[in-house]
Amino acid sequence: MTGSQLAAVGYLRQYRSMTRYQLSAAQEQLAAYAGQEGFLLRKVFVEQLDSDPAAFDALIKSVKRRKITVVIVPTTAHLSAVGDGETKLQRLQRETGARALAATGPPP
Repeated sequence: MTGSQLAAVGYLRQYRSMTRYQLSAAQEQLAAYAGQEGFLLRKVFVEQLDSDPAAFDALIKSVKRRKITVVIVPTTAHLSAVGDGETKLQRLQRETGARALAATGPPP
């Protein structure tokens, strides 16, 4: 970390139709947004739909271990339902207390 920048991590779901270019652009968007908001993006957790929620589980562990307070997502859709009626956003807040920031669209 440098100066007043706080650490953040990113999370996004890679949809089947998403190209490598789109994935890279999404990760760059998260990093740019983090910088604009005064955060240093340490890592982006990329969820593969066939193994969902493996990357999200890893994110939860990392946020707890590193005491990260912010998770940046492209849109709120990336924090939708996990199952059992609980969204990923609800689980993130319940288990870690971290807040989520959407790089585009209204905050979750």
